[in-house]
Amino acid sequence: MKRLCRSFVLFLILFSVVTFMFWNYSVPTVAVDREAEHEDKITRFLVLGCDHSKRLTDSILLVAVNETRKEARILQIPRDTYAEYTEGSYKKLNGAMQTLGQEGLKRFLSEALGVRIDYFVTLKLDFFKALVNAIGGVELEIPHDMEYSDPAQELKISLKAGKTHLDGDMAEQFVRYRSGYVNADLGRLDAQKLFLSAFAKQCQTLTLSQLLRVTVLALTGVQTDIGLPAAIRTVGILRACDTGNIPMATLAGQPIQGQSGAWYYVINRAGASRMIEEYLMCGKGKASISFDPRGVFDRVENESFHKIYEAEKLPVQT
Repeated sequence: MKRLCRSFVLFLILFSVVTFMFWNYSVPTVAVDREAEHEDKITRFLVLGCDHSKRLTDSILLVAVNETRKEARILQIPRDTYAEYTEGSYKKLNGAMQTLGQEGLKRFLSEALGVRIDYFVTLKLDFFKALVNAIGGVELEIPHDMEYSDPAQELKISLKAGKTHLDGDMAEQFVRYRSGYVNADLGRLDAQKLFLSAFAKQCQTLTLSQLLRVTVLALTGVQTDIGLPAAIRTVGILRACDTGNIPMATLAGQPIQGQSGAWYYVINRAGASRMIEEYLMCGKGKASISFDPRGVFDRVENESFHKIYEAEKLPVQT
């Protein structure tokens, strides 16, 4: 019983932690091409983390699990990513779930990225905080003081640099902080990776009662289209993976300020194609052919956006 429960919770932890370190659009269904994946069986999950208002997604991640080789990888998509998912004026990807719904966003990204996405997992903000408290908190080194306030988002951040034991509220502050980073959301994504590592370390010490508590929390904090057979199968695969050493990267691109003054993250076609092939475990050459067939990540009329999208090699971010 203890082993089965631990396996199930590891499955939940993978989706809940990587998510938050943190309905009206029709999209064609993407054809499944098993031959392109050779003989490996790949299952991919779209993981979404919602803010308090449930209108925007604070985190957008893709988790690929190779059931044949017992491997898992994670690809982050910045929330400020420019994407033509609507005719409206707001075209940051973090608004897509409100417009398309969870299933619609899954279909949209499947076509745009050129890969099959099998399931979605959506988590509420309060679930993340409760999850951290349920495991007894997380200890990590805060690199610098973090101070920020945004009453509209019910967000107040006040953390001091140094080794700190974070409870649920403090953990939310740490993973949502972005104003003090040079590259805003990119800096926050790096912080989320740091949190994920510390969280995984803490999970290795969980007792059976803590594991059961997390399982109960998941029943009210997670929305997903994963059926029980697929969930059980994935749990078995993740149990064989090194969950503390899962490769994680951010989809290639570059932040840029638009004409309105708002900041966007523009995907780079060449770099993203290579990363999708590697991190989402596609058949070699497949992603570079089918990535963004409708140009939804490009904005041709904006020369600065288009230059980033078409660049063969982007400058190194510092």
